[in-house]
Parts: sequence; structure tokens; C-alpha cells
Amino acid sequence: MVPAFLPPMLAVLGDAPFDSPDHLFEWKWDGFRALVSRTSDGLGIRSRRDRDLRPRFPDLDFLEALPEGCLVDGEIVALEDGKPSFELLLRRERTRSESQVGRLAQTSPVIFVAFDLLFDREQRVTSETLLERRERLRPIMESLAHPRGLFSEGLVGPGKKLFEDAVSRELEGVVAKRTSSRYHSGKRSDDWIKIKRSQTVLCVILGFLRDETGGLKSLVVAAEVDGTLTCVGRVGSGFTEELRRTLLPVLEARIRTTPIVPTDLDGVWIEPGLFCRVSYVEKTGAGMLRAPVFRGLIEP
Repeated sequence: MVPAFLPPMLAVLGDAPFDSPDHLFEWKWDGFRALVSRTSDGLGIRSRRDRDLRPRFPDLDFLEALPEGCLVDGEIVALEDGKPSFELLLRRERTRSESQVGRLAQTSPVIFVAFDLLFDREQRVTSETLLERRERLRPIMESLAHPRGLFSEGLVGPGKKLFEDAVSRELEGVVAKRTSSRYHSGKRSDDWIKIKRSQTVLCVILGFLRDETGGLKSLVVAAEVDGTLTCVGRVGSGFTEELRRTLLPVLEARIRTTPIVPTDLDGVWIEPGLFCRVSYVEKTGAGMLRAPVFRGLIEP
């Protein structure tokens, strides 16, 4: 029997794009991971953490045409001006009004990009190789004949070229998948490697947050936005434990009562004069950094 959900296989983060005859390279779509099941009970759409997504995305009801006994792994993607928009997708997912859900399904319909197959007509296929699973998946998606049900195309070998193409299209990056790999449900494996594009910005450190033990949890940072110094969010990743320990007393020696620029974020505020470099995937419509990573302190 086909389950409505299996924990999806996860990728490790890679440092840089690479070429390899042993890897299939796919675009990394900036969306919601989704497990789509088609059983005798009907269509199921579950998130990576097993939340029911179907009520939020009635525009994916066309997936009911999948053959019975299938469990497909893929990504729900919202497009804005022809490019994936994670912000638009979040608005879709957070909408609770039934009428609003229906309206957005008409005005901002999502697409489903399928990239792996776990069950094929009641048969579990996770022990087959990636290429064998994809050979099964392609005709299944093509049989839908629907413009918003896509098979994730990929290339074996030229990962650097595909990454350059992803960057030029303002996509999130690429995923490198070992062609001989099995599907390791619920595990993070280096058989899959995600390589994200990023941009870097010079930031002023506005303040910081402590964790439950009193250590350094994250920095609150600001950057220039349209010529004005503006708070652009918190950054909590990219630190070594040693850096967290050595940076905290430097911050605590500069504490002041208010932030140097207005912000709705909470924090312990510091005097100006500390700067850092932060990488990020993109800026939200409000100017906040998405997926920020601390890249080091810099001299003023």
C-alpha cells in the first residue's frame, strides 16, 4: 500500500559548482518541498514535515490524474514575472480564508515540479537508482499533459554551466545528484548536494540576541537600501563556536539603549562602528535578507 507520506531525502550544502560524469544536475527551484500521493483514497499533498498542503493549493487538483499507486517527490513553485517567488508562495501558504485561497488559485496559480518517484503503481522503487526512478517518473508526468505539472529536466556532467544558467535566470542554484544513488528517505546524504547562488553585502551591526545559555545567538544588521541605512534582518549562521565566544564580549562592551536605525526587531543594541560581510540568496519585497550567512568582520 502506498503511504500518503514518507520523510523526503535531503541534500547537503556544497561550496561551489562542479562538473561530474557521475552526477545529474538540476535547477534548484525556490519553493515548498511536497510529497504527492495518488491512492484509492484520492490525492494527497504533504509538506516536508507532513503538513497537509492541499487545502492551500486547490490549483494543484489536476494532479488527481496521476496513476493510482504513485508517490512523487517534488517542489511547489509560485512564479512572479516568470521567476520563482518564495515571498508569493508564503502568502499563498499563509492564507486561511477559503474565498481568498480560491482567488489566489486563480490569479497566482502555482506549478508542481516533480523530480523523484518513491512508489510506482503500488511498487516501492526507492532502492532503484536515481536514473531508473527518473525513467519511470518522466512518462507519468508527461501523461498529465498539464502546463503546470512539470518533470524536472537535468543534465549529467556540466554542473558549472547549469549553475551559470541558473544564476542568469535568477534561480536559487542547482542540485547535484549521484546518478547511481538510491532514495534515502528521511536522511541527509551527500548523494545529493545543493549549491546555492548568493550575493554579498556590507552590513553595519546594529545589535545582537543571546541564546538560552547567554551566548551569542545572532546579529541584527543594517545595510544601505535606496541610499538609506536600513535594518535588513538577523543573521545567525556562519559563525564558529570560537567566534561566538570571542565576539560576544566585544558586542557587550558597546551596548546602548536604542538602535541607531528604526527597527521592529528585538535585540540588544550597540554603538555604531562594527561592520561585517553577509551573504544572502535574495532580498524580500520589504528589503530583508533571505537565508543570510555571516561571512566575517571587516575593518571600517
